[in-house]
Amino acid sequence: MHEQHPHNDQASALRRLAMNAPRMVTGEPVYTWAVTSGKGGVGKSVFAMNFAIALSESGRKVLLVDADENLGKLDVMFGISPKFRIPDILSESVSIADAVTEVRPGLFLLAGSSGSPNYPEITLHERNAFIAAARASFNGITDVVFDTGAGIQERVLSYAVSADQVIVVSHYEPVAILDAYAVIKMVNAKRSDISLNIVMNKSLSATECDDAAEKLRTAVKHFLSRDVRYLGIVPNDPAVSRSIVAQVPLAVASPASAASLCIRSIAHALSGRAIHEYQQEAVYA
Repeated sequence: MHEQHPHNDQASALRRLAMNAPRMVTGEPVYTWAVTSGKGGVGKSVFAMNFAIALSESGRKVLLVDADENLGKLDVMFGISPKFRIPDILSESVSIADAVTEVRPGLFLLAGSSGSPNYPEITLHERNAFIAAARASFNGITDVVFDTGAGIQERVLSYAVSADQVIVVSHYEPVAILDAYAVIKMVNAKRSDISLNIVMNKSLSATECDDAAEKLRTAVKHFLSRDVRYLGIVPNDPAVSRSIVAQVPLAVASPASAASLCIRSIAHALSGRAIHEYQQEAVYA
């Protein structure tokens, strides 16, 4: 159990966390990704985990943050039991650098908790301080991947709007598409310059997924005057459920599976664009 601390002490701790976190010494800015969804059950966390693994395989140094507050599951999916979790950081019991667990070469996990009765209630400013601290958690990190909760609550949107790119994981069913549109609408209302992407997961039909994605992109363009990049599909693959049961990431258990190859392809394409964007910013700075 985590000891509860007074709200003022917690706020002070989070401010110190953000202000005192070590800064990058390599000169390379940290790139942040938010993997989110409007509807639960679309495979968001599986995608986030394997997306982060793919980034690390390309030579990046990645911090994966289980940002589904008090419904964390990534540690279970990795088959590990971390000594420290996000509530320990929020209560200032431990630093982020000391709380992370290296789960793969170049990949570090900051685990959440699940169903903790003492999970601290934090304000928007405190959550933003935590996000800033995660980005500056230790030297050499190149990417932070936030696996958010599902929905459009503030605790979800805070992570999404702080990122350089948002990846909305959906499914071609109408309810999932409607919820994906709601997420995009809310994120856009808070930050209209953010890069938005959509992935159609658990695909049984490429045609149905492509049609659903095009309808979503058309609605976003018409009603929000925004473009959403369609990254493609991740097929429904029995290797995914086998990896979850085995508590071994798909990219490790079945690297040549169809779903794993699709996620890896998406990650490599997006990371290449991200590097190019930062190079362009450096040229024109």
